[in-house]
Amino acid sequence: MLTCGIWHGPVSFQLHPFGAFRTIKSSSEALDYLLTYWPVEHVEAYEDALVICRAAIEGKSNPELAKDAFIVAAYEAGIHMKLGYFR
Repeated sequence: MLTCGIWHGPVSFQLHPFGAFRTIKSSSEALDYLLTYWPVEHVEAYEDALVICRAAIEGKSNPELAKDAFIVAAYEAGIHMKLGYFR
């Protein structure tokens, strides 16, 4: 897996109310998750996150913008998040 677009701080999120948290630390991890595991219908924020994460991986966008786009997509999808590592 690529490690491009490392974020300054990770995003941890929980897909199911009693499920384990998963931590995303880079644009490439976010893109992989969006493409492989995203749990809900793909809406505009999801599509934006795809485009911005790809751009960050290619060095055409700031990784922090990709992080923000991922957070917005997760928020719109109703995914419970915690900024930083889950302890």
